[in-house]
Amino acid sequence: MREVSISQLWGRTWDLFKVNWLLLVGLYVLLVIITFISINDLIFGLILLIFGRFLSRFFIVGFISFLIVQLILTPAFVRAGYLVARKGRSSFGEAFGDLSLLLKVFVYDLILRLIPGILTGMGAYRVLESVVDILAATPPETEKDYGAMIVSMMLGGTGGVLIGAGLVIFFILYLFGWAGPYAILSGRAGIFGAIGQSFSLTAQNFGKVFLALLSYIGLLIFVPISGRVVSLQWFYIVWILMGYLIVLPMGFVFLPLLYFALTDEEGASHA
Repeated sequence: MREVSISQLWGRTWDLFKVNWLLLVGLYVLLVIITFISINDLIFGLILLIFGRFLSRFFIVGFISFLIVQLILTPAFVRAGYLVARKGRSSFGEAFGDLSLLLKVFVYDLILRLIPGILTGMGAYRVLESVVDILAATPPETEKDYGAMIVSMMLGGTGGVLIGAGLVIFFILYLFGWAGPYAILSGRAGIFGAIGQSFSLTAQNFGKVFLALLSYIGLLIFVPISGRVVSLQWFYIVWILMGYLIVLPMGFVFLPLLYFALTDEEGASHA
């Protein structure tokens, strides 16, 4: 195993991002737009399902859009970052080129997210259902604080407990399962073998992996905090948008570079 320097990995990530920014940013923007549409339609459709007890077209469209994101776009984004880290360059065609690999990455991700996803989904449904019940029992002329209602239901109700448990389990699974997609894309393992390899790789290099992931999370947190230096609201919004357009796509290159460093595979940075 090569010596892993987090600062050097980020330096290599930045160099590769500058060469492939159009591909990475383009995929990220497409991912965000379709995700935004799917979530909005799902929420509106869920409200109609609770109030009207019927399945609306909003829910169906939102669900299909969500499937497109999870089944195709997210795995393609992961593969694009992997190919950039491995070869130095990639393209939209290469990112979407091997549907069987994209499907394997999707299934792997689905396995890791299944339990936390069910818990958080049930929790969100319980919170929303409780808020709707409170609204139905509240006189129309009474002033309503929707934010306070949701926070109260999350902190004191079953929904909040389920959401909290789901988030904790998701964090643990992501911490140990982050390398699985790269084991699949490199041909080292199948779906279930990748789970074992990722957990083993992380356990053997826990300190390095934890610090590397912490550096990525730190950058994601730094973007909104640093934008508060200037009090102008428009500047803050632009700063957030531009910051995440750079930091998030860079993360999809940084992680496979970390995988290559820990497994002694040769990436673009070592060519």
